[in-house]
Amino acid sequence: MYSYQRLRAALQDAAPAITFVLTLGAALWLHVGSGPHGRVFGYAEALPEVLSPVETARVASIEVAVGEEVEAGQIIATLDSSVIEGEIAVAKAEKAQVEADLNMELAVLEQELDTNRETVERHLAVHREEQRRAVAEAKVLDSEISRMKQLIENRQAVLDDLTKLDLQHATVAAIASEKPRTLSVLTEQLKATERRRSGLRDRTSGLTAKLDADVRVATENIAMLEQRRASYVLRAANAGRVISIDRQPGDVVPAGMPLVQLLSARTGARAVACVPERFSLGVSNGDAAELYVRGQLSDPIPGTVIDVGPLVSQLPLRCWLTPEIPAWGRVVTISLDAPMALVPGQAFDITFDARRGAAAAQPPPPKPTTTVPKAGAAPKAGAVASQSPMKMPPTLASRTRFEPSGVLARPGESRYLLVSDDTGHEQNNEGAPWLFAMSPGGAVAADPVPVSGVDALNDVEGIAAGDAGEIYLLSSQSYSKKGKRKSERTALLRLRQDGQGFRVDGGIHLAEVLDADPARAAALGLPDGTRALDIEGLAFRQGALYLGLKAPLDAQGNAMIWRVGSPSALFGGEGAAAVEAASAKKKHRTAAEAIRFDAARVSLWARARVDVEVAGKPTPGGISELVFMPDGALAMTSTPSTADGDAGALWRVDRPEGGVLSPRLVQRFPGLKPEGISPSLTPGALTIVFDAAAPSFQEISWGQ
Repeated sequence: MYSYQRLRAALQDAAPAITFVLTLGAALWLHVGSGPHGRVFGYAEALPEVLSPVETARVASIEVAVGEEVEAGQIIATLDSSVIEGEIAVAKAEKAQVEADLNMELAVLEQELDTNRETVERHLAVHREEQRRAVAEAKVLDSEISRMKQLIENRQAVLDDLTKLDLQHATVAAIASEKPRTLSVLTEQLKATERRRSGLRDRTSGLTAKLDADVRVATENIAMLEQRRASYVLRAANAGRVISIDRQPGDVVPAGMPLVQLLSARTGARAVACVPERFSLGVSNGDAAELYVRGQLSDPIPGTVIDVGPLVSQLPLRCWLTPEIPAWGRVVTISLDAPMALVPGQAFDITFDARRGAAAAQPPPPKPTTTVPKAGAAPKAGAVASQSPMKMPPTLASRTRFEPSGVLARPGESRYLLVSDDTGHEQNNEGAPWLFAMSPGGAVAADPVPVSGVDALNDVEGIAAGDAGEIYLLSSQSYSKKGKRKSERTALLRLRQDGQGFRVDGGIHLAEVLDADPARAAALGLPDGTRALDIEGLAFRQGALYLGLKAPLDAQGNAMIWRVGSPSALFGGEGAAAVEAASAKKKHRTAAEAIRFDAARVSLWARARVDVEVAGKPTPGGISELVFMPDGALAMTSTPSTADGDAGALWRVDRPEGGVLSPRLVQRFPGLKPEGISPSLTPGALTIVFDAAAPSFQEISWGQ
């Protein structure tokens, strides 16, 4: 009894300490769980957006206040553009002067040619009159000579009289025989004058070509200045809240210095997880993650690990268990599989599952990692890896068809942009100008990404990003199954970011330009014209665009690649006016586009043999997509050029320098058509999208 009382007293004395230890243990378990397979602390990543001028300028107005909620695309501040307005006015005056000089030179040349023509016609008339007179005199002399011969025979005239007549006849005959040659020379001079006039009207002469080039330079200069002026209006790229205003109207802000700062909570935001040091090797890129909002009983938010910190380092202060004791580990970035607006800084408990991540990336049976074979290694013909289905929301499926034909990674937005062969439905919104967004896990956003400045998009096959923030879209240029080819099917467009969508600021209709000049088409490998033309590949590298042809193939069965050396010249500098011109008469529009096409230095850059296997038989293949990878290699996918059947292959060219390429096979896709490829959001990988009844995608390792 005494022992029991002593034990009870001891427990009562130790109760506070035991409670503290148990509480601390529970807190530790809740904070770190059991590592990557338990729960770790994380929070929604704040996405600060700093609005800064691209060049030193004076603040004209601030349109928001601290704490104000703003929408994407909303005007935040304006800069004083009076100086650049003056530069634009001067540039437009210079353009007008160049155009006036052009018109004046054309008028002077036409006047000179008119004078030359009149002179030649006058000489031609004189010589024709002399020819007619000589012929008439010759006929008269012939008769006189015959009469004189008869008189001599009758001894009524002497021989000297006949000699004089023969001399006159010889002179007239010489004149009559020489005149045709003189008339021929004058006629050729007249034709040459007419040709010069025609060349002048067609603006193909050397002088008019130079003046036209001066006009284009002036136009590009105006476009550049107008683009600079547009940058003087600062807009919010994403919805968010104003957290600071660093300058006031009248202040001069140096280029790149903060003017206004926003805190964004954009769709597709990311989360950061703090993985303790002892579990730092337990999380990898591609692992599945589930986020549980702290303090709420709700379903988990699925996500995918897209980046694991390369170092074990001191974690952010918020991840410390106590403010006085630093915590060490690795920072893991998670992209949400479904678009969702998060409150920046919102806390989560996060779990990781490497097995489920692998299963999501490759439905059973488990997919082997696909790597590019080393040089000289033979790939496994017919080897196939499983694809992951894209997750399309029912609300989107009710609005549009979805047939992915191209993909573009947007690392800064943690998403992919996709283009579709067809959009809308035949009875509603057919050809709607939409792009589509997809998360790294394959979840397609419920709302399309709008494209303004064009009425419709049709048979879009390629998408590529330039080096100045622009995006390019390419339609196939081919005829439809009904044998028609509308202007929307021949477009190559340039887009710029516009709020949450894009706007068209340049365009050209390639097939129509080539149809207008068979010689231009023949120089690009199309001796028979554009009837068989089908372009599906589009890529950008070092300031040039590259177009991969699916059809036709050359005489040796090679697929062809075109290069656009100067895309800025191809699209001109008048912005959306280049696309709006589509409503003008086709003949006039094509003539203007032809000038830009010639200035853009479009050439046949390379050829490559990229055959596929249909039902186990080699089949001529054409390029369905191409992209230049970060390591400098050219990746290409191919599908049957003209034959029926679903089949595809992935190819690699390590040093793409033009001419006849020697691609090596990376992977075949029996029964599937790879339609789009892009460097993956996962470093060192390549993403492929497939157009099928159930759209899918695949990520493979891109090694040497």
